[in-house]
Amino acid sequence: MAIVNILRILALSFLLLSGKGDGAYELFSIGSQLELEGKTNEAIEYYKMAHAIEPRSVEINISLAGALYSVQEFDEGIAFAKAALEMQPDNIRLHQMIALGYVGKRDLIEALKYYEQALEYAPRNQDLYFAVATLLEASRQVPEAISLLERMPEDIRSPESYVRLAALAGRMNDHMSAVDYYRQGYALDTTDITTMIGMATGFEMLGIQDSSIFYYEKVHSDTIIINVAQRLMDLYTEKDRYDDVMRLAAEILKHDEYNNHVRRSLGFAYYKRGDFLSALNEFHVALRQDPSDTYSAFYLARIYLEQGEYDRSLREIKGALRINPDFIELWIYLGFVAVEKEDYELAQHAFTEAAYRGGDLAQIYYLLGAVMETREMDRDAYFYYKKALKENPTNVATLQALASLSSRIGRDDETLEIFRAILEIDTLNAVALNYVGYTYAERNDSLDYALQLIDRALEIDVDNGYYIDSRGWVFYKMGRYEEALRELERANEIVEDAVILEHLGDVYMKLENREAAREAYKRAAELDAGNKSIKKKLDSVK
Repeated sequence: MAIVNILRILALSFLLLSGKGDGAYELFSIGSQLELEGKTNEAIEYYKMAHAIEPRSVEINISLAGALYSVQEFDEGIAFAKAALEMQPDNIRLHQMIALGYVGKRDLIEALKYYEQALEYAPRNQDLYFAVATLLEASRQVPEAISLLERMPEDIRSPESYVRLAALAGRMNDHMSAVDYYRQGYALDTTDITTMIGMATGFEMLGIQDSSIFYYEKVHSDTIIINVAQRLMDLYTEKDRYDDVMRLAAEILKHDEYNNHVRRSLGFAYYKRGDFLSALNEFHVALRQDPSDTYSAFYLARIYLEQGEYDRSLREIKGALRINPDFIELWIYLGFVAVEKEDYELAQHAFTEAAYRGGDLAQIYYLLGAVMETREMDRDAYFYYKKALKENPTNVATLQALASLSSRIGRDDETLEIFRAILEIDTLNAVALNYVGYTYAERNDSLDYALQLIDRALEIDVDNGYYIDSRGWVFYKMGRYEEALRELERANEIVEDAVILEHLGDVYMKLENREAAREAYKRAAELDAGNKSIKKKLDSVK
């Protein structure tokens, strides 16, 4: 190293004694070599000596400015670049050089000014359009960046031009325009992967999944890009295309066998196809590769629950909750398993934890109501169903549960009002249609309307014996006994029920068929031994 430095000193001495132009060139050459070696500060000294000899050399000014930028001396570097620009005002490179200095100073306004001047001199320079658009975007002037790129002459545009426009439109949440820009870029080069991925992503953002799948598939047909393949697989899952999920997962796993995202998706596809053994295998592999994978543990628990292996399900859930106690669905499924094991205290605790950790209160209060009803704690069940409806007054499942409970505990007027509320939400709810129609029949009120409601229920569930019984009972109340008999006999063929048999007995009595009535009442009494009304009717025909 000492020898090299001595040689440079000797060379410098020689240069100072030699001709002016040649000396500046040699100093500039030494500076360039030093800069290539990473010795920027030394290079600057040589450039400055060269500049002292040849102050009007544009090349020396440019190199000096660049070296000064490298050591964060932006003001001094800009000064040298501006001095060169005075000599060559139409030099595009100098405008860019000055702009870069201002970028280094974080003065984007000045940087933009010099880039725009460069663009005036070179209106067909695509790179300048990109540079100015990038600065406008960095300055949060996204519409201006789009406008600038739109002014680029069409004959110099490339797919990248449209990719940049699409990215800017995406920043404005204008996904339709983004897709259109990507489409224009794709039209210039139908092999361009970026524009195809852009269209696929844009259509996905717009919720147009079929088009998104089409372009992701085009990308995947040419090359294997793991992220693209995963996104395509996720869309297949959302579209319930599980055979495609399994095919694509197999392809990805050949390239990336430890990809747990793919393992989980494959396991889910097997699960939805009912291949529980293969699903369990994939989720177990995923869990071995990543013991903190609570998603896989969750699906293992679901499968074990559905297979009736409650202890194994419980083990998976508890293990996952130790890792992530805020996984709300795990608490919900812990409650389900506890219900199946008839551990209602654990079920109540699990559902309460789910609520505490931010779960859907309407759902959780409904589940707590169901637990209380199972425990025959009707007051608590009623309380929780009411709380669930306060959170979501239009939840039909909760309304039906409350209606069923209200009916069972003798709150008939409330039950009728609940079923009427259900019909306002769901005009095709067969249970509500039947209940309201049957209640009107029981009260001998609005029988024509009652028949209309029950007929609508039977259009939805044509062979429901209870609905057919209701229709027969309306005919009975109307005094149309032959029609009532036909309906009630058909209902009795479908389902054997004490109420249907009692109704049938009543019709036989109206038709003066006491023997048939006695048989109907007798069987009804056997099915509902504690029913005093049926016993009284049976005694009257003995």
